[in-house]
Amino acid sequence: SKRRSMVSQNNQQQGEGIQYSFDPANRQAVLSALQSKLSLTPLQRRISYPRNEMAHINNPQRHFVMDLSIMGFGKISLPLPLPEVSGQWGLATLFLRIKDSGLIILLKLLLLERSVLVVGETTEEVTACTTALLELLDPYKWASAFMPLLPRDMLDFVSSPVPFIAGMIVEGKQHLHSIIHDHGVKDSMLQGLSIVNLVSGKLIVTREQGTSDMLRRSFQTIPELSLYQKRLEEYCKSPSSNLRSFQSFFKHGASLKESLTLRKIKHVIKKHMAQFTVGLTDKPDAWQQYGEFNEGSGTFDFCPDKFIQPLKDRMIFQIQFQEMMAHTQLFVGYVEELQLAHEKRSDLLSGPSAQFIARWVELHWHARFSR
Repeated sequence: SKRRSMVSQNNQQQGEGIQYSFDPANRQAVLSALQSKLSLTPLQRRISYPRNEMAHINNPQRHFVMDLSIMGFGKISLPLPLPEVSGQWGLATLFLRIKDSGLIILLKLLLLERSVLVVGETTEEVTACTTALLELLDPYKWASAFMPLLPRDMLDFVSSPVPFIAGMIVEGKQHLHSIIHDHGVKDSMLQGLSIVNLVSGKLIVTREQGTSDMLRRSFQTIPELSLYQKRLEEYCKSPSSNLRSFQSFFKHGASLKESLTLRKIKHVIKKHMAQFTVGLTDKPDAWQQYGEFNEGSGTFDFCPDKFIQPLKDRMIFQIQFQEMMAHTQLFVGYVEELQLAHEKRSDLLSGPSAQFIARWVELHWHARFSR
């Protein structure tokens, strides 16, 4: 038949079955047939994770299945919705390597339009992580250079005056060391460049004067994000986790629990990023009060000072309020209650009851492991 003529059989048995090979003359026909077969139906494209968390976890996983044995391939089965290479695997890789605090600092650097170089050992992790950074900037859009994979001989690109997000493959520790300690890279780090080292799991923050100190002093942990990090780390400890391997993730996707955790992580990050637009989005036309319409050109000119000054005033008044409140008897009484609670807790932990419980636990613990 026509389909069978697309591939030729080598009558040589290898392992479990017959080895198939492409007939070069029919390669285009094979690729066209694969393209027509390997496409989702409109109904399959609309499949998404339920918004309800319990339904997300408990709903049976649906799959796209296609049997290509007639063309010399095996059966293809992919979970629906399809695995998101950058949105799930790339995010998980970043989150697990540089942790929640590193990721938030990295995103703030990008909001300041500072350059970022992502270095890693595989094409998959570097391109997925660089693309994930673009998605995590939502609701903002990166307006400068983006090169998910920079050739090795283009390291001088880091000296570009234009902000960029770029990735580069390293071939061993020696190559990695040569990149990080390259004179051009060191000079660029004084001008705003930061490096995401996926090999060692470190974020090397720019040494640009004022920027790193500002980020360090203004940084605040996001407790919710720290909890999700611990949860994701626990999931990834399992040998069955597909987040441990790009090949496994591409074939099977994240587990339902992992995909839910990643969705919550993205929600928390998006909420954190949106706080910097407070005032601009309070009402549909709120942004208009922070600029002026240029009648001559017919354009709207945004005035940063009009946006920043109310924020400064609000912060000054907030500090004044807290300063006045700190001198009230109400606030002093609250601090005294904290002190009393601390003393009471210390007395309980060092009292006879606590010592009795500690001796009992120690006795039974030794008895258990001495058997």
